[in-house]
Amino acid sequence: MSSKRSKQTSEWISSGSDIQKIRNQWIETSNSNLPMLIIGEKGVGKSFWIQRSLEQRNISSSNVISFDFSYPFAFAESLEKIKSSRQMVTILMDRITKAKPEEVLLLQQWWKSEKYEEKSKVYLYWEIHSEELEILTQKNVYSDFYDQLKSFRFELPNLKKRISELPLFVSQFLEEANTELGKKISGMEEEFFVFFKNKTFTTNFSELRDMIFALVGFSSGKQLHWKQIPSHFFENQLTEFEVKPGISLESYEKEIIKANLIYTKGNREKAAKLLGISERNLYRKLHEYHLEDLS
Repeated sequence: MSSKRSKQTSEWISSGSDIQKIRNQWIETSNSNLPMLIIGEKGVGKSFWIQRSLEQRNISSSNVISFDFSYPFAFAESLEKIKSSRQMVTILMDRITKAKPEEVLLLQQWWKSEKYEEKSKVYLYWEIHSEELEILTQKNVYSDFYDQLKSFRFELPNLKKRISELPLFVSQFLEEANTELGKKISGMEEEFFVFFKNKTFTTNFSELRDMIFALVGFSSGKQLHWKQIPSHFFENQLTEFEVKPGISLESYEKEIIKANLIYTKGNREKAAKLLGISERNLYRKLHEYHLEDLS
């Protein structure tokens, strides 16, 4: 499959109607002084969307005051700097569930006064990770602050929910890899897309991007050929299937067969030997589990 660049992929990859709607609402809200809350799993593009918004407002990263509570910083001093500023201030908040309760209370008190200002001088961006929502939706000091702002939240779907846009992401990341690595790879075989579609990406788009870069760095020529990639490349890239109660044996069997087919790059004879079954039995199971595309 050829990977030609589309104009849509240069900044915002949003071919689906749902994500386009979110994007349009994000842009419209970015033209106001309303707070911007963006929620999602790892690697869905939260930081990317914030960066696009800053660029749209011509705000450089050096002019952003960061409240990243993952690391120690002079919080009280930064907050006082914001209060005393006569210019527009851009705040980027991250990992607020790691903040001290007294820091959140100070933020809450400051925001209560700030939001009633006739002309607010603050652009506020709050990056929220999905795993933080359990804390933010309980009754605590964090949820009290979240409740004041959650009306302005945007939720970005993960890669599995945007699988139809996979070719667009691959196209974009392939172009970036060519530029940064000095390659001229124009596309890849369909087998790669089948692999990407079936793989569980724990960090979503960032993990897909890293994989594309590795493939481009390893390969030469103008096409990525499935059969040319060594099997060991996929050893640690197979779908992660958590063992837990309530999952049928059939589901586990399907994942094991899929992983071995990916490892052998679709070679049924080798996959059958690794699985300890006959090729005929493997063929039957491929049909049963609709895995023919992997071989």
